Formats: sequence, structure tokens, C-alpha cells
Amino acid sequence: MSSSVAAYCTDLLTISKCKELPFHNLEHTKEVVQNVKYLCAAMDINHVDTELLIVSAWFHDTGFSKTYKGHEDESKKIATKFLLELGIRNEMIENICLCIDATKMPQNPTTVLAAILCDADFFHISTPHFYYRKLLLRREWEMNCKKRTTDKKWHQLNLDFLKNVHFKTEYGKNALEVGKQENIKKVQRILEYYDE
Repeated sequence: MSSSVAAYCTDLLTISKCKELPFHNLEHTKEVVQNVKYLCAAMDINHVDTELLIVSAWFHDTGFSKTYKGHEDESKKIATKFLLELGIRNEMIENICLCIDATKMPQNPTTVLAAILCDADFFHISTPHFYYRKLLLRREWEMNCKKRTTDKKWHQLNLDFLKNVHFKTEYGKNALEVGKQENIKKVQRILEYYDE
């Protein structure tokens, strides 16, 4: 199933308006899929649930092909339609949609699997790639939301975001939190530069 889903979502993210998004594009989706695989291995998640999460990761941002605001609801519709055509049973589709729904801000997962997808989606905030990814997001907001900010305000937004977003799994709270705290310190140092 996941190979058919990967092919379908790759096409969708490549030919739709997603290809013009600096952040929420095929590259981000592939990263989230890899993060899901990593987290599932680290947390000893069984094969069936890992497969369900990989499919959820592939679909989680496909709704951007239809709309920017509220894209998760469109992602669920796209996933449901495609998976029904594949003959996937309703219970599995509902669980996939539950995982996708949990990635809405503010994240509110109600199952362990949904929590894993949330952590996979925000995995980058625990890595040195955080700064590059945030530059891409800034450009995307300027393009799609007409949100323009000063550099100082942008760094303050990032600091607030890092402080207010929390990993949902025990693994995230222990292992990924370390990198997030490092990024908080880096952003605080950048902001100190503006206050000199």
C-alpha cells in the first residue's frame, strides 16, 4: 500500500501548487516520512502501525494542493478517496485521518500513533536544519499569507514558537527536546544581538 501512496502523493505534490511552496512541498513530506520511520524504529512500533503512519505522513500536507488555510481537512478528503479506491478498510482510513487531523495547530493528538506523526512533522525543530527550514517558511508566509515581518520580529516569532510547541511522545520529550532547547538558546543569542 505505501508504495502506491508514495507514487500518488509524489505526483500530487509535484504537479499541484504544492510545487511552488518553499516549505510545505514534496521535500518536507519526504522528510516527515523518514522521521516517521526513524521514530517507529526507535519506539519499537509494529509493522502494521508503522505502515499506517507512513501513509499518514505521505498524505498529511496534500491538502495544500487545494487550499492553504485548513489544508488538513482537504488532506483527509484526498487520503480517504484514494485509499477507498485501493480497497483499504474504513477503520484504517479513519485512523489515518485521525493522525492527519492531529497535525493541525495547535497539535492535539489523541492516540500514540497521532502523537508520533506530530513529532515527525516537527522533528526539524530539534535539528540544526531548523534555521534553514524557518527561512523557507518565512518565504512561504510572505507568498501565501501576505505576512511580512522584520528580522527581529521573525526571530521573536520563532522563539515563541519553540517555547510553546512541545513534543508529544516520550521519545520526543526525552531525545528530541535536547535539540529543541539548543535551538532556543541560538535564537535567544540572535535576539540579544538586536538588543545591543
